[in-house]
Amino acid sequence: MFYTVSSVTLILIGSAIYAESFTKKCDVLVKLDSGPVCGREESANKNTKYFSFQGIPYAKPPVGARRFSELEPLEPWSEPFYAYEEGPACPSRDITYGSITVKRKGMSENCIYANVFVPASATLNSDELCEDNSLPILVNIHGGGFQTGSGNRDLHGPELLMLKDVIVVNFNYRLAIFGYLSLASHKIPGNNGLRDMVTLLKWVQRNAKVFGGDPKRVTILGESAGAASVHLLMLSRASKGLFNKAIIMSGTAIPNFYSSSPIYAKYIADMFLGELGINSTELTSDEIHQTLTELPLDDIMRANDVVQYKAGLTSFVPVVEKEGHDYTRIIDDDPITLISQGVGKDIPLLMGFNKDEGEYFKWIITIYNVVDRYKNNPAVILSPRLAYELPPQEASAKGIFVGKRYFDGEPTVDGFVKSVTDIYFQYPMIKLAQWRIFLNSAPTYFYEFSYESDFSITKRANWLSYKGTAHVEDLTYVFHTTTFLGSQVSVPPKTRDDQMRDWMSTLFSNYVRCNNPTCNKRDDPRWPPINEEELMFQVIKEPNVNKMSSLPKQLEDMVEFHDGVDDQVRMQSEILKEQKKKHSMYQ
Repeated sequence: MFYTVSSVTLILIGSAIYAESFTKKCDVLVKLDSGPVCGREESANKNTKYFSFQGIPYAKPPVGARRFSELEPLEPWSEPFYAYEEGPACPSRDITYGSITVKRKGMSENCIYANVFVPASATLNSDELCEDNSLPILVNIHGGGFQTGSGNRDLHGPELLMLKDVIVVNFNYRLAIFGYLSLASHKIPGNNGLRDMVTLLKWVQRNAKVFGGDPKRVTILGESAGAASVHLLMLSRASKGLFNKAIIMSGTAIPNFYSSSPIYAKYIADMFLGELGINSTELTSDEIHQTLTELPLDDIMRANDVVQYKAGLTSFVPVVEKEGHDYTRIIDDDPITLISQGVGKDIPLLMGFNKDEGEYFKWIITIYNVVDRYKNNPAVILSPRLAYELPPQEASAKGIFVGKRYFDGEPTVDGFVKSVTDIYFQYPMIKLAQWRIFLNSAPTYFYEFSYESDFSITKRANWLSYKGTAHVEDLTYVFHTTTFLGSQVSVPPKTRDDQMRDWMSTLFSNYVRCNNPTCNKRDDPRWPPINEEELMFQVIKEPNVNKMSSLPKQLEDMVEFHDGVDDQVRMQSEILKEQKKKHSMYQ
């Protein structure tokens, strides 16, 4: 009887498996280097079809003993992998995106997945593609302060770009403790998140033609910490040849909302280990590594949360790595030094910021009680690079000096909001634009996004109320925020916001396809690249209206003020300006 029951059970189970696989419809099949993958046919609107491949693993999951290791290649498979759903997000604590984020499959350390969206016009599974019949690829590196976020379509829906014949790749990478803890050791050197990005870009190169894409036309885009990541990859030898253009939105590798100093990384690591009860002076680095790979995820995340609250949103962050560790080295010098040496200057760049970036962080400034923190330590108003790398007395004095610009007597939340706009975002973006002029860099297109939405997704997500255009707002007009807008795009545009989405996605897709935002000649007067005559940027304030502007006096004064605070950036500017002057004299 036992064998009879077992046989029947096996037959039923086998039949169920067969029935499930038989009933699963494969709308489209692609043959990756790791194995066949089935995708779905979807629609951006009633007239535009595209293919989605969601939750594709691009490397082995970094779990167990591999928790802090460089990603390893996948084991190949032979049966179709059904890429119908996004994978789980990487472990994090999200206090940034509010109700935008929807993690349908939760969070897991097994989170190394890519989501690929391909216009139906693409020629799939061909090795014979040339530029004429292949599509450009946009790889999107999500933001979230290096602590949170995902490659999910909740914030990064591809629908707008599916209308523009651009392949979109979203993906997850390790975050917070798992992505950026650095013990300056051979097993935990830091920058795993950036290392994951390099692994993904190599995966794109190997599989681009399978999706009908051109591996020679890969643009990487990032917003906020994603933008800083993009810029850091522009400075890294490890990513050389993996992309040919870049887009950075509200972020640079200039460490102003983070610190890349190994001293800061050690401070954060010691705080984290202390929360776990690990004495770093009594254990070897290998013993600490062993302990951390064996700890339950919940214990690690509890300690991560404490560090994030004590140190701020950008606690575990990219770091300058020491030589001689076990993995691919991503950052080999101070980013400011690398930029000033001209590293990355030959990569074309589209860059911009929002007019009122800091408004997005007003509620975070409030719950973090930053006003009282300033009273106890004035250095908190400085960029983390200055606050943690300067001698304490000098940092405090500079903090008081900066406070006088933003506070009329007593410190206020509104004063901090304005300081965040200036110090974390607009100042470093403007300095980078100036430096690229001094370095005779590849074409650089600069913008300020100041469009005030009729329905602001960022306000809705965090129940905010403000006047202006805050952090993340420009991103919501390039990608489709499916959480609030659903999966369909209005064609033709019905509302003013629809018109702006159409225009922003057109400008960005033009850049991806044609190397400039207008898809016209390089010196198109509607939006020319920056040049040495005058730093100009595109003011994106209304749909379909081109308006070039020089830096207004308000921004000029702000830059001059912060040049007086940030000695490293000011001195580097002076050196580059002098070099540019000498070079011009000999031409």
